[in-house]
Amino acid sequence: MDVKIKNKTEFEKIISLTLVDKDFEEERNTAVLNIGKELKIKGFRPGKIPPAIIEREVGLEYINQNAIELALQRLVFDVLKDEEIQPAVTPSIQKIENKKDKYNVEVVITLWPKIKKLPKTDIKITISDIDPTEEELEEQVQTVVGQFAEVELVERAADSGDYVTINLNASRNGQEIEELTVQDHLYEIGSGNFTEALDKNLEGSKAGAIIKFKDFPQGKQEDGEAEFSVLVKDVRRKVLPDLTDKWVKEILDFESVAALEEEFKSNLAFQNKRRAVSEFQNKLVTELISKTEDTLPEQLVITETEAILRRFLLELEQSSISLEDYFKATGINEDKLKEDLTKQATNNLKMILILDKVIEQNDIQLDDFDTKEIEDHLKTHDSDKDEIEIATHKLSLENEQIRNKALIHLMNEATPIDSKGEEVYLKDVYTQDRETREEE
Repeated sequence: MDVKIKNKTEFEKIISLTLVDKDFEEERNTAVLNIGKELKIKGFRPGKIPPAIIEREVGLEYINQNAIELALQRLVFDVLKDEEIQPAVTPSIQKIENKKDKYNVEVVITLWPKIKKLPKTDIKITISDIDPTEEELEEQVQTVVGQFAEVELVERAADSGDYVTINLNASRNGQEIEELTVQDHLYEIGSGNFTEALDKNLEGSKAGAIIKFKDFPQGKQEDGEAEFSVLVKDVRRKVLPDLTDKWVKEILDFESVAALEEEFKSNLAFQNKRRAVSEFQNKLVTELISKTEDTLPEQLVITETEAILRRFLLELEQSSISLEDYFKATGINEDKLKEDLTKQATNNLKMILILDKVIEQNDIQLDDFDTKEIEDHLKTHDSDKDEIEIATHKLSLENEQIRNKALIHLMNEATPIDSKGEEVYLKDVYTQDRETREEE
């Protein structure tokens, strides 16, 4: 076997091999067996066809092509090992060409790329304001007070937020749907239960009204449309308790309404901060990716796109949604999906390269806490795996952990600002999880 290696691009190499029969002789038998399992010949069971018959049916050239593909897994591995080349993805066979007694083969090796220069990282990122609004505060207070509300009968038409006592019957094709049939049920108009059309039909109804409509049951749209019949037995309005210092102290154990509102304001501010951290991170990542113009190896993008597609199809399968139904629901087609996934793959890879550059430039390393956390994880998850699987899983966890540290480094370099241009302190939120784990 003759081997030549040349550069295709900065991060791609072409391995050219000249093979003769003896180079793939040991794989030929395996190729014949594999072909025989798929071949259908009258009078022979699959897998029991004599090699001479298989060769006669498919031809020696077809057998050799299959044998070479099998042999390349071994031959290319040996070349990579000897040359100390570490591919980023599985080597891709570009050509297998028969030249008389020899085969010329070309295999593309994709290397893990590096970006030449980090984009500017000490940048300002505008995020949503974190101070709770009066509307947010009022909603929180009303939600808590509403838990202690009472209801009283009224002689008027029902409105959103009112309660109605109903008998509800649902059927499909004349058969009762038991889980959607209730008697003397106290229902809050606007809660969105049972079916989307129920609330709309109940608004404006009075005691004694009988309402009939067709709709798809909530969360069961795939089962088909159902027929609903509703008897409104009475209408009740929600009566909230008076929000006074006395009531707050007796019921909620706060000294005053002001103290209750201050507590809610503090909780809302922290919730808004957690939301702001996610927004800050997403906008920072998007900005850095947009400023990174390095070209990625084609095969690397293809491999990442295929991995994203596999995960996407699995999610659809787990949700019992076909790809055709997804296209109908979203209005996109196969080409648009491929375009979106390729863009997502490119962005994913660019962000990894940015993080790897940050790790390299700042000598970011895993510490004892990181190592222990990974080891503890492996003890609980990998007891039934072999050494290679455990090593692969460990490497994946290490890469994820160290890149998370690099991301935090980038977040520390950038500055989140509010709509007024003032700096917002978020480090107490995105560093809290680690500090909490360390304390534990």
